[in-house]
Amino acid sequence: MVSTYLTFDLVNRDMQKSLKTIAGQTMVVSDTKYYQENIGKIKTVDEFLDNYRLYSYAMQAHGLDDMIYAKAFMKQVLESDLSDDNSFANRLTDDRYQNIAAAFNFGVSNGEGAAAQSNGQMEELFDTYDQTIAAQNDVFEDDTRYFKAMLGETGNITNVDQLLANPRLRDYLFTAYGIDTKYYNYNAIRGVLVSDPADPTSFYNTAYGHTLDQHNAMKTEDSELAERLSLSTGIPALQDSIALGQQKKTDLETQIAAKQDELNNGGPASLQAEIDAMQVELTKTVEAIQKDQTTLATSQTRYTELDGRLVPIAQTAERRAELAKLIAAGASDAPYLGLMKSLAEDFNFNADGSVPAGGAVTPEKLLEIVGGFFNKQTRITHAEAMFNQELFEQELKTADNVSDFIDDPRLLKYIRVAFNLDKATVVKSTIEQILTSDLSDPDSYANRFGDTNPEYLDLAKAFNFNTDGTVAAGQAQDELQTSSTRSNYMSRWDDKQEADLDKAIKFYKLDLAAVKTLDDFLSKDAQDSYEFALEAVGLDPATVSKLTIKSALKSDLSDPNSYIYKLKDERFISLAKLFNFDSKGGVTRQVLLQSNAAITNVAKDYILRKSRFMEGDELKAARAKAQTEAKYYTDAMQRIGSRDELLADRKTLDILLISKGIDPSTVTNDFLKEAFNSDPADPESFVNTQTDKRFAQIVGTFNFDAKGEIDRSSAGEAQNGGEVVATQDLYVRQMLETQQGEENPGVRLALYFERMSDSITDPYVILGDEALMEFFRITFSLPPEIGNMDVDQQAKIVEKKLDLEDLADPEKVKKLVQRFTIMYDLENSVNTASAVSILSGGGGSAGISSDTLWALSQIRMS
Repeated sequence: MVSTYLTFDLVNRDMQKSLKTIAGQTMVVSDTKYYQENIGKIKTVDEFLDNYRLYSYAMQAHGLDDMIYAKAFMKQVLESDLSDDNSFANRLTDDRYQNIAAAFNFGVSNGEGAAAQSNGQMEELFDTYDQTIAAQNDVFEDDTRYFKAMLGETGNITNVDQLLANPRLRDYLFTAYGIDTKYYNYNAIRGVLVSDPADPTSFYNTAYGHTLDQHNAMKTEDSELAERLSLSTGIPALQDSIALGQQKKTDLETQIAAKQDELNNGGPASLQAEIDAMQVELTKTVEAIQKDQTTLATSQTRYTELDGRLVPIAQTAERRAELAKLIAAGASDAPYLGLMKSLAEDFNFNADGSVPAGGAVTPEKLLEIVGGFFNKQTRITHAEAMFNQELFEQELKTADNVSDFIDDPRLLKYIRVAFNLDKATVVKSTIEQILTSDLSDPDSYANRFGDTNPEYLDLAKAFNFNTDGTVAAGQAQDELQTSSTRSNYMSRWDDKQEADLDKAIKFYKLDLAAVKTLDDFLSKDAQDSYEFALEAVGLDPATVSKLTIKSALKSDLSDPNSYIYKLKDERFISLAKLFNFDSKGGVTRQVLLQSNAAITNVAKDYILRKSRFMEGDELKAARAKAQTEAKYYTDAMQRIGSRDELLADRKTLDILLISKGIDPSTVTNDFLKEAFNSDPADPESFVNTQTDKRFAQIVGTFNFDAKGEIDRSSAGEAQNGGEVVATQDLYVRQMLETQQGEENPGVRLALYFERMSDSITDPYVILGDEALMEFFRITFSLPPEIGNMDVDQQAKIVEKKLDLEDLADPEKVKKLVQRFTIMYDLENSVNTASAVSILSGGGGSAGISSDTLWALSQIRMS
């Protein structure tokens, strides 16, 4: 009989060849082919357990063939949530159960199953929203700076065509004026820009101005007809009021005279009070008469004017009905006509399109246009905040009245925000009263309400207006006040917006929790969240139809011919990757680069590796740090969507390598690129031809398609593609160990220990695994009765005999396996013939075999 050491060495010397031999056996080929072709058809754990060939194959792959009968038990294992320390699989001491649970998608990790959006996707959407806003801000800042530079200095734009032919300038301009940036009439816009509004023959007036003037004239006529009609009834009412007032005046004068006579003739002194009261009433009556007379005169003059140019009053109703039809007919065109008027009036291009000496627009108008651009945005950005600051400080140079600030909506908003007064209860008049308060007067508005509203006092102190609202031009603030106001505004400009965003995120989470179908997401009940999601990826809900979004979200991202790719817009793809809807609009499970269970295992293994063999405070500190880094990995797996993204994140890759016991410093980026670009299913691929099979195991846990994207076709399947290959590799390895064990159990133990040694973290791992314990017992010549000892005593023996840190050194593991094979042969009295006796034809035994003696001579272990 050949010795255990020699047999092991023959198998282990070229492990790839040994595994290839096993993989080529007829039965293995048949079982593997069946597994590969049918595991993708399994959707539920019950289907898996009911298919004996698939189920037994996986169980054998994980070394659990002796538990194939226990289907109820295994169902609990496979459905375990590995992220929950109290789940069924995690409560079992044998890691094989956790490993098989991690290899399948039957369990629920992180509390997530089929859902419109996983927690990881939701967090990625929020991050994407922030990134979109940040990118939008950068674009706005650059575009605003560019627009102002090109139109603000004579010479940068020399003619109107340079403006309209420049997409960047044109889009900015059109956005500011509300013109569609995609569909527009170039010649019409150009014609308006070079028109003189005062010239009745200009392009603007002939194409739009006259029509707009007619439309406005009809609206004015209708308004005047209504006014005349009102005056026709109001004038008689005023005349009646005046007549009644005159009668009342006469009556009061008569009564006062009578009372005065009575008082003068010895009447009671109390009469004086009555006379005074009637005198007050008389004064009021006279004032009312005078007011009515003034109004009557104005009304009569106005009536006469209107009556002189309008149709006879008897025809008012008929004419207004006619005008109503005409006005309604032109109502839809009126906004566009008004827009053309604004363009003609705001720009100063010459008739030939050239720019006059004063520039295409005045500096004041340029700022108005920039303000118009920001007015069209749905949220304020840092770019707009900077613009607001510029506008405020420019106004300070010339302002001589409080109205210069409060009558400008943008400047009023600036002041409200800067002083934390952007509240519904603080209106324009409130700001005016604060700004015109005299702080030396205790009865001033700011002082009266300042105790409960300190912001009032802060605002009053920040400006120098007189109580009548005036101030010397340019003296509304001094430099210190301006600096303080600037600091306040720049620290508060997005406070309300951030608070609103926090609320939006809160409600988004609530909405998505209630979404069970795609139609739910597209419903009115989820409208705010729907818009939030689209804005996160840069899509405008106002311009993209829900039908388009519905079709995109139902698309199969793994099918290059699906609807979403025909849109040729990466924003739709980004949106679809953040949701989990199937082709029928139902929700499904998120597909990741790794299964949730595999991700959890990497995190746990990493923590174990980083805290392996440590104790006390050192262990506590190392574990806390490792947990933070493991959290980075789990978060990364939620957001990384392709092989290239993974390879670009070296921190994530290092955590992955360490979790498998590989020193990252020994692995180059080029090697990882080749490994991850290998086909795990191809035995001849780069990763499968490596001596260290851990790289093949790592790549096998990932779920890439041919392009390096997430293989979304595996959604809802029992296993991801990478895990299928990994299961096949494990099966071949198990078959190798099993077949070797049939010839020599010692070889199987040696192969098993070599495979498992890297996962041993403490003595109890050995004690909890019967095969590992047998390996240890034989290696150190311990009696079988050691198993009857107290477990803690056994642990002490393990620590005494074996330095567990040696298991991290492949060379020391190799020597340990050599020692085991020798001791196994000695314990089992394996008595083999030497090579010399065999070759010479001699019979009989020669005690310990020559290869065993050679092996003994190579070992230097205590």
